[in-house]
Amino acid sequence: MLLLIAVVAGLAAMGYMQWRERSAINSARQERQALTQADRAIITYASVAARLPCPDVDRDGLEDCGVGDQKGWLPSVTLSLAGADPGVGVGQLRYLVQRGGGENDLTLLTDSWRPLEYDDTGRTFAAMRDTPPAGTYQAGITTLADLCQRIDTGRSTAHAPGMAEVRAATVRTVAYALVHPGNDDADGNNSPFDGVNASADPAVEDPARRPLLSAYNDIVLEKSYLSLFIGFHCQPLIDSINTVALAHDVVEQVDELKEGNIESAKQSIAFAAIAAGITAIETTATVLEGVSEAGNAAAAWALCAATLGLAVNACAAAPQHTAAIVLTGVSIGLNAASIIANVAAAVMAGNALALADSTVDASTLTCPSADYSQALAAARAEVTDATNDRNAIAAELAAKRNELVAANIARTNAINTLGLSVRQPGTSSNIDDRVLPLLTAADSWETYSFAVDAATRRRDNYQTSVNNWNAQIATYANMIANRSTMLTQLDAEIAALDLQIAAAPTPAAKEPLQRLRMEKTAQRALLSDPVELQKQYDDAVTARNTAQSNLAAAQNDLTTAQANLSASQTAYQTAYNNLRNAGRYTIVIGGGPTTVVGCSSTVAGVCQPGDVNNSNAIRDAIHDLMGPSSTSPHPDSKYLLPIKIQRTITALEGQLSEANKRVTDAQNLVTRLEGLAGSPPPCNITGRGVTPMPPATSMGILIQVDQKGGIR
Repeated sequence: MLLLIAVVAGLAAMGYMQWRERSAINSARQERQALTQADRAIITYASVAARLPCPDVDRDGLEDCGVGDQKGWLPSVTLSLAGADPGVGVGQLRYLVQRGGGENDLTLLTDSWRPLEYDDTGRTFAAMRDTPPAGTYQAGITTLADLCQRIDTGRSTAHAPGMAEVRAATVRTVAYALVHPGNDDADGNNSPFDGVNASADPAVEDPARRPLLSAYNDIVLEKSYLSLFIGFHCQPLIDSINTVALAHDVVEQVDELKEGNIESAKQSIAFAAIAAGITAIETTATVLEGVSEAGNAAAAWALCAATLGLAVNACAAAPQHTAAIVLTGVSIGLNAASIIANVAAAVMAGNALALADSTVDASTLTCPSADYSQALAAARAEVTDATNDRNAIAAELAAKRNELVAANIARTNAINTLGLSVRQPGTSSNIDDRVLPLLTAADSWETYSFAVDAATRRRDNYQTSVNNWNAQIATYANMIANRSTMLTQLDAEIAALDLQIAAAPTPAAKEPLQRLRMEKTAQRALLSDPVELQKQYDDAVTARNTAQSNLAAAQNDLTTAQANLSASQTAYQTAYNNLRNAGRYTIVIGGGPTTVVGCSSTVAGVCQPGDVNNSNAIRDAIHDLMGPSSTSPHPDSKYLLPIKIQRTITALEGQLSEANKRVTDAQNLVTRLEGLAGSPPPCNITGRGVTPMPPATSMGILIQVDQKGGIR
C-alpha cells in the first residue's frame, strides 16, 4: 500500500510539474503580447501628439503630468482617446517615462528643434535657426521633429540622479519602459510587481533579469533613446526639412547676388543632372527588383499549389513576395518626385546663374533628364512573362477541371459496378448496406492521411527553425565569451581585406571583397556594443523558445493525426473484410419473392455448390474502385482521385488569382513608366534678367514643410 501511495504521489507530482511548465509558457507568451500591444499604442500616440504620454499616477487611466511624476501606470484611457488601442485595461501595466527635466523631458511638447541655418562667417550648417528677438524664424512650430530633438538630446545626456533609469549592473537611462507583473506576487512584497518595479523610484529592473528562486517573475520592455530615434525615422525626417532649409539659404545667397553664387549655380545644375541620372538608374534597379520579386512570388505560389498547400515555407513566402512587388510602385513614385525636384533645382540654379552673371546665355544651359528605356524594357518583358504564366495556369486549371469531370464519371461508374457485383444476378441483396461503410472509411482515411502529411511538414519546418536558432544562439554565446579576441581578429581581417580591395584590378574583382568587408564591419559593430550583443542573444533565445513551443504543438498535432489515420485505416480494413468476406448471403431476383444464395469469401469451403459465387467479381470491383490493397485505399484510386484533383483545382484557382494580379501590376507599371518617359517635368530656364525666387517665398515653403513635419 505504501508503494502504491508513493507511485501515485510521484505521478501526481510529475503531472503537476508538466502543467506548471505549460502554464508558464502560455502566460509568458500572453504577457509579452500585452507589452507589445501597449508599446505600439505608445508609439502611435507619440506619432500623433509629438510627445510621449505621462504616466497614470492615480490609476484612473488618464495621464498625470505633475512635476516629478515619472513612474506610474499605463494611461490606457488617454491612449484610447487618441485613437491608440493599448490592449489592456486601467492599472494593469507599470509605465516609466523619462521626465528628467529640461530638454530631457520626453513628455513635453515645445519648440525644441528648428531647421539648421548656414553660417556665412563660419561656413557651417550646424546651428539651429533663431526665433525672435535673436532671429527671424517663426516660433511655436511643434511637430515630431521636436520630440526627435529631445530623444537625440537624451542619447548624449549622461546618467544623473532623478532620471528614469534601468537598474542593471551598470545603471543606464531609458526613454520609457513597460512592466508586466507576471502571474503572482513572486517576492512577497504585497504587490504583483517585484523588486524596484514595485517602488515609486523612477527605475525598473533590467529586462535581462531572469527568475531567481521564484522571487521575480516580472517582464520588462525597455525602449532606449536609440531605438526610438530609429523607430520614428528621426534622421530622415530632420534631413528632409534641413534640405529645404538649405535650399532657402541658397535662394537668399542668390538674391544677394554674391560673386560666389555664380560657381555654386553652375555646380547645382551639374549636380542636379547627375542626381537625375542616378535616380533613373535607381528606378531601373527598382523595376528589376520588382520583376524579380514577381518571379519569386510566382514560383512560391506555384510550389504551394503543386504541393496542395503542404509546402509550408513556400506558402508563407508567397504573400511576402507579392507584398514586396507593391513597394516597387511606391519607390518609382518617390524616384519620379526626386527627378522633378532635381529639375526644379536646376531651373532655380539656372535662373540664378543667368541673373548673377550677365555673360551667361540661358539657352546654353541644359536641364537634367532621365532615361527610362531600360526600366520600360524590363517592365514590358515582365508583362509578357506574367501573361504567359497566367495563361499557362489558366490552361492547366481548365485541363484539371476536365480531368475532374472524367474522374467523377469513372468514380460513379466504379461505385455502381461494385454494387452490381454484390447483387448480381439479382436486383438487391441483404449485404448491399456494406458498400457505404467502405466508401465512408475511404473518405476518412483520405482526410486523415492528408492531415498527417500537413502536420509532418509543419513539424519538420519548426524543427528546422529550432535548429537554426540554436546555431544562432551558439554563435552569439561564442561572441559574448570571446568578444575581445574576436574584435582583434576582425580588425586584422578587415585590414587584410582593405589591402586586397586596393590591389584588386577591376571593379568586378573588388565587389566580393567589399561585400565581405561590409559583413566583417557589421559583425565588428555588434561585438563593439555588448548591450546590443546581449539583446540579440536574448532575442534569439526568445525566438528559439517560441519555435520550440510551436514544435511541441506541431508534434501533438501530428500524433493526433496519426492516431486518427490509424483508426480510419482499421475502419477501412473492417469494411473491406465485411464486404470481401461476406460469406453466404441472399440475393433477390427481379424484386422478389424469388431469391438465390450468393457468396463472397477468400476462405475455401465457405461457398457451397449451387451458390452464386461473386467472390472474384466483388474483389475486382473493390480493386477497381479503391486499389489492390486490403489495408488502405490508394490515393490515386478511382474513388479518391477526384478529391485529389479538387485540391489541385483549389490551389490553382488561388495561383490564378495571384497571376492575374501580377499581370495587372505589370501593366500598371508599364503605363506609369510610359507616362514618366513621355511627360518629363517642365524645364524653363529663361534668358538674362530673370528674377530668382524671393527669399520670403522660399522661407514660406520652409515653414510649411516644418509645420507639416517633413517631406516624407
